[in-house]
Amino acid sequence: MDIAILCDILNFNVNRIKCFNNYCKAQSDATILEIRQLEEIKQNLSFTSVQEVYVENKQPKTKKSGKNKGTWLNSQKLRWSVQIAFFIVVLVIGWQFYTFVKYCEAGGKGFYMPRPPGVESFLPISALMGTKYFFGTGRISTIHPAGFVIFGTLLLTAFFFRRGFCSWICPIGTLSEWEWHFGDWFLKKLPKRVAYLMRNVPTRVAAGLSLIFTPIIALLIIEVLTMESFKFPIFMYLTPAYILAMVLPFVVPRKIWSDRVDDTIARAWKYAILAFFIQVIIIKMPIAQLEFMYTRVPFIRVADVKMLKFFTNMSGMALSVILSFLIISIVNKNFWCRFFCPYGALLGIIAYASPMRIVRDTGKCIDCGKCTRACAMHILVEKKKHVLTHECVACYDCVNACPVNGALDMKLIGDRKKIHYGLYALMLVGLYVAVTNTARATGHWYTKINDAEYILRISELNQPKYLHKAGQFETE
Repeated sequence: MDIAILCDILNFNVNRIKCFNNYCKAQSDATILEIRQLEEIKQNLSFTSVQEVYVENKQPKTKKSGKNKGTWLNSQKLRWSVQIAFFIVVLVIGWQFYTFVKYCEAGGKGFYMPRPPGVESFLPISALMGTKYFFGTGRISTIHPAGFVIFGTLLLTAFFFRRGFCSWICPIGTLSEWEWHFGDWFLKKLPKRVAYLMRNVPTRVAAGLSLIFTPIIALLIIEVLTMESFKFPIFMYLTPAYILAMVLPFVVPRKIWSDRVDDTIARAWKYAILAFFIQVIIIKMPIAQLEFMYTRVPFIRVADVKMLKFFTNMSGMALSVILSFLIISIVNKNFWCRFFCPYGALLGIIAYASPMRIVRDTGKCIDCGKCTRACAMHILVEKKKHVLTHECVACYDCVNACPVNGALDMKLIGDRKKIHYGLYALMLVGLYVAVTNTARATGHWYTKINDAEYILRISELNQPKYLHKAGQFETE
C-alpha cells in the first residue's frame, strides 16, 4: 500500500515536471516567435522608412523659375554706367570751375572757361535757403538759381522714384560704393572675427557719437540750448557722460545691445542734423533776412569760391576728417550715407510718398537671404513683403541678387505693375535732365553775378567782409 502510494506520488511529480518543461518550452517558443515577429516588424518598418525616403527623394521637387543669368546687361551694370557718366560730369564741372577761378585770380587773363552753374550743387545750405526763398516769394533767387533747381529736382526724384538719386547719380554715393566693393574683397581675405570687428567698430563709434550729439542738437532745436550755452563750464563737467556714451556700444552684451541697435542709434544723427537745418532755415529764417543776405552779404555771393578754397587750402583737421570718412567707408558700407548725410535723410522721408517700392512675392520666395546680403543699406529685405523703409536707395541690387524670377521686383503701389530697371533708369535720369534743361531754357539756370564782379571779389577774398563765424556774416 505504501509502495503504491509512493509510486503514484513519483508519477505525479514526473508528470508535473513534464508539464513544467512543456510550459517553459511553449513560453520559450512564444518568446522566440514574438521576438521574430518584432524583428520582422522592425525590418518592415525600416524598409518602409527607407523606401519612403527614397520615394520622396525620387519625387521631383517644385522648382522656381530662375532668372536668365546669360544676359550681358543687368541692373547693377546699368547703374554703374549711369554712376560713371555722372561722376565724369562732376569732374568736368570741377575742372571748369577751378579754371574759371584761376582766370579770375589772374585778373581776367589767361585761359578762360565759363563758370559752370552745376557747381552750385555743392552748396546744399544755399540750396535750402533758395527753397525757402522760392516758397516765400514765388521767385527763384538769381544768386544761385542752379543750386535751387538741382535741389528741387532731387526732391521730385525722391517723390516719384524714392532715393534713386543716392544710388544712381550722387557722386559721393558712387565713390562710397566703389570703396566698399574694394573693402568686401579685402575683408574676405581676413579671419572672420577680424573682418567682423572692422565692419562693426565704426558703427559703434558712430552710435556713441550719436548718443552725445543727437540730444544736444535736439535741445538746440527746441531752444533749450543756444550757441552761447557751450561757453558755460557745465559742459566740461559732462565729460564722464560723454565717455560713458562712447563706451556703451562696446561694453553692453550683444544679446542686449545688438549690432542693429548700434545701426539704428547711429542713423539718428543725420535726422537730427536735418531737423536742425529745417528749423534754422525753413522755419525761423524770415524772407526779409534772405533778401538782405542775397544783396548785402558778400560771403553769399562768393560761397562757391569759398567752397573751392576749402578743398584747395584744406586745414589739417578738415583733411583728417575727410580721410577718416574715406578710410572707414572701405570697411563700413556707405558710412557717410547711412549715418551722416542730412539730405539723404530728407529724400528718404519724401520717399514714403513715392508710388514705387520693392515688393517680395512670398509665394515665390525661397528664403535664400541673398537679397538681404546684397543690400548695402543693411535692410532685412527677406523679412519684408514691401520695402517701405526710408533707407532704401532703389539700387535694384536686391532684385538683381534674387535667383527666382518674379520673387522680388520694383513695383507701383498696389503691386500692379513691375518697373524694369531700364525703365526706372530712363525715368530717373530723364526727369533730372528735363528739369535742369527747362530751367536753362527759361533763364533760371545762370547766376546774375557777372565775370567782372567775380574778378573783383576774388581779388579781395581775404578781406574781413568775406568771413563768417558761427553763422554771423559781415555786410556791405
